[in-house]
Amino acid sequence: MPPLGCLPASIRLYGKGRRGCVARLNGDAETFNKKLNATVEALAEKHSDLKIAIFDIYTPLRDMSESPASQGFSEARKTCCQTGTRKTRVYLCNPATTGLCRNASDFVYFDGVHPSEAANLVIAESTMSAGISLVT
Repeated sequence: MPPLGCLPASIRLYGKGRRGCVARLNGDAETFNKKLNATVEALAEKHSDLKIAIFDIYTPLRDMSESPASQGFSEARKTCCQTGTRKTRVYLCNPATTGLCRNASDFVYFDGVHPSEAANLVIAESTMSAGISLVT
């Protein structure tokens, strides 16, 4: 599970005016991920022929959200497309507004809940690096 507390929509809804990630939501995601990993380990012990892999998307997306410049991004709180207002609570691209940002690759998030293509590339590279031992 991704760092739910770092999503722009979560910060807008639950951040109480602060710009940082919402710790409670990230804690919930961390708890879920730990339980998922424990369940997978228990299944692997019980079924020796089981082939399953868990990839960590939480860590790279949290890192990009908390320190976007470290991965070449300039913006982690604003979104590339306009998503609406607090009053309307639209978190995907708002069709009533026109245009997107000039350079989507500068943004960690495309809309209020989805990483940009550039952020997804960083996540994919991270999972491939972590998973290379699974295919070699």
